[in-house]
Amino acid sequence: MGTGAIAARPRLGLSAAVRLTRGLAMPVVSVLFAFIVGGLIVLVTGGNPFDAYSALLCGGVGVGCTQGENSALQISNTIVFTIPLITAGVAVALPFRAGLFNIGAEGQLLAGSIACTAIGIKFAAWPAVVLLPAVLIGGMVAGALWAGVAGVLKATVGAHEVVTTIMMNYVAQWLVRFLIVGGPLELASGTSKSQPIGAGAQLATILPSSNSLIVFGLPASVYRVHVGLVIAIVAAAVFAILLWRTALGYEIRAVGQSQKAARYAGVSSRRTIIVTMLIAGAFSGLAGAVQIAGIDHNLTDKYFSDTTGFDAIAVALLGLGSAVGIVLAALLFGALHAGGAVMQSDAGISSSLVFVLQALILFSIAANFLSAIRLRIPGLGQAPSAPSKEAVATALLTENATAPPEEPST
Repeated sequence: MGTGAIAARPRLGLSAAVRLTRGLAMPVVSVLFAFIVGGLIVLVTGGNPFDAYSALLCGGVGVGCTQGENSALQISNTIVFTIPLITAGVAVALPFRAGLFNIGAEGQLLAGSIACTAIGIKFAAWPAVVLLPAVLIGGMVAGALWAGVAGVLKATVGAHEVVTTIMMNYVAQWLVRFLIVGGPLELASGTSKSQPIGAGAQLATILPSSNSLIVFGLPASVYRVHVGLVIAIVAAAVFAILLWRTALGYEIRAVGQSQKAARYAGVSSRRTIIVTMLIAGAFSGLAGAVQIAGIDHNLTDKYFSDTTGFDAIAVALLGLGSAVGIVLAALLFGALHAGGAVMQSDAGISSSLVFVLQALILFSIAANFLSAIRLRIPGLGQAPSAPSKEAVATALLTENATAPPEEPST
C-alpha cells in the first residue's frame, strides 16, 4: 500500500465528518429556531419560557421534574407517542425519495385503523395467533389501497398527488365519523366510538399488565409501551434496506432524481410511482393498525381530528428521509406531545405551544428545502442576461437566410 493511499484515509474520514456535520446542521438549527421563537411567544404573552421548557423537558424525557412526576412514566408516554410517528414518517419519506409528496399519510393511517377495527370486531372469536396478524395485515392492505388511488391517478393521468392525497384525507376522516356515529361500528347511541376489538387482536405491553408488580414506584399496568415499538423499529429497518439494498430502492431513487434519466436506464416511472405509493400506504396503514391494536382497542371520535399523519410529514423532513433520522425526529415529536400536558399543568402554559413548535420546525425545514431547490434549478430567480454578440449575429443571419426575396421595384 502506497503512502498516497495511507494519506487518503484521514482525508476520507474528515470528508465524512464534514458531510455528517452539514447534514445535522439543518435539523438542529430548525429545532433551535423553533424553540427560540416559541420562547419569545411565551414571554410576550406573559409566561415564563424557562418554566415552560422545564416542564416540557420533564414531561418529555423525565428530566428536571419538580412536581413529583415519575420519570419512567413520562418516558413511557413519549415512546407511546413515538411509535406511530416512526411508521407514518417512513410512509412519507419513501415517496419523497421518488419525488412524490405523500400528504395523505393521515388518510392512509385512518384507513388502516378502520380495517383493523372492523376485522378485530368481526372476527373477535378467532385465536390471537390468527387474529393479530389478520388485523395488522388488514390495516396494511387498507392503507396501501388508499394510497394506491393517488399513485394510479398520478401515473396514468398525471393528477398531482398533493391534491389527491389531501382529498383522500377528508374522505377518510368523514368515513370514520360515519362508521362510529350512528354507523355500523357504533358501540351504542351517543357514544361516538366503536365496539372494542377482540382480545386476540390486541398487542401485548412490554411490561405485564399487573397492578401487583411495582416498577419504578408505580404498578406495571400504567406503563403503556407495547410490542408496536418493535414493529416500528422493524419498519424503519425495512425502509432502509428497501431503499439502499434492493433493485426497487434503486428505481425509486432514480425516478426521484430524474424520471427522464430513469426511463433511459430502463426504469418504468409509472410502475415505480404506483408501487412506491402502495408501499408507503402500507406503512401508514400499519401505523393506524398498531395504534388501535396497541393503545386504543377501538375506533373513537379522536381519530376524526388525529394529526399523526400530518406530524409524520415534519418527522420525515426533520429526519432528512433516513431511517435513523426518522426515529430520532419521531422521538422529539413524541416528547413534545407527552410533555405538553405536563407543561400545561405545571407551568400554566397551554399545551397548544407544542403545535406552535412543530409548525415552526416544519416552517424552518421547508425554508431550507426551498433554498436547496432554488440552487438546483439553473437561473431561478435571476434576471435574464443580455444575449451575446455572437448570438445576435447568428439570429440575424438565420432570419436573412429564411426571409422571402424582395420584389423588384418598378
